[in-house]
Formats: sequence, C-alpha cells, structure tokens
Amino acid sequence: MKANHELCERGIFYEELVARLEDRALVIVNVMPKEIFAAGHIPGSIHLPITGIEAKARQRISNLDQEIAVYCAGPH
Repeated sequence: MKANHELCERGIFYEELVARLEDRALVIVNVMPKEIFAAGHIPGSIHLPITGIEAKARQRISNLDQEIAVYCAGPH
C-alpha cells in the first residue's frame, strides 16, 4: 500500500462512480460508522472503519494496487 500522502491521486465524481458500479477493477470502500453502513451504502461497497484502515484493507482487499474509491459522510 502506498504511503498516505500518495493515496489520493485524483478524485472521482459521483456520475463516474455510479457508471462504474459493475466495474470489478474498482473497489469502493465506505469508511462511515458501521451503523450508518448497515442503514444504507453504495451497492457492492465494502465497509472499512477509518481507524486502522490500512491493516483492515490489507485483510479485505486482495490487490491494493487496483483502483480504490473511498467515501464517507464528512471531512475525514
């Protein structure tokens, strides 16, 4: 996994994200609290709490070099 300062190479717009929901080359990660994730989330997204995200990502995402879109509800 790249160093934190290198993680965000570019943003993704909502329209692109929606268009790519079926794209297996894109991993969509939800970092909101588990209660909010349980109440509703982007279909196909995985939940990774922001605390300890790097270690959890290594466990849940088989290829950390593929494109990953992370979303949340606030300025995290």
